[in-house]
Amino acid sequence: MEIFATVLTITDIERRLSVSNGCLLLQALSHFHGCHGRIVLNVKDDEGTFWNFRCLIRTERYGPKLVIVSGWIDFVRTKDLRQGDIVVLYREEDVIAGMEYKIEVKKKNSFSSLNRIKGSLGLN
Repeated sequence: MEIFATVLTITDIERRLSVSNGCLLLQALSHFHGCHGRIVLNVKDDEGTFWNFRCLIRTERYGPKLVIVSGWIDFVRTKDLRQGDIVVLYREEDVIAGMEYKIEVKKKNSFSSLNRIKGSLGLN
């Protein structure tokens, strides 16, 4: 199940990732209830590497917001993320491992190229 997808901004690349569609996100993270707004989210990327993101759940004027405050910049640097790239977080139920979170990166150049190819073939 997709929890969120976001197009990365300069702030996301340089400081932290903030996700404001908190309602669906917080429902997906409901098993962390009682953690006083601080959680560690263990996420596996498409290469099988596990990342530990320390997160805060902030109460904002327009609803709760998840902010990844630790581990994120290492992920950004390792994946060479840039403004405009897309990050998608999924939650999957695994029979053996239980609940798993997976993160997928879609590089801006790769989906721009795909859109150009689709357009040239008249598939848009």
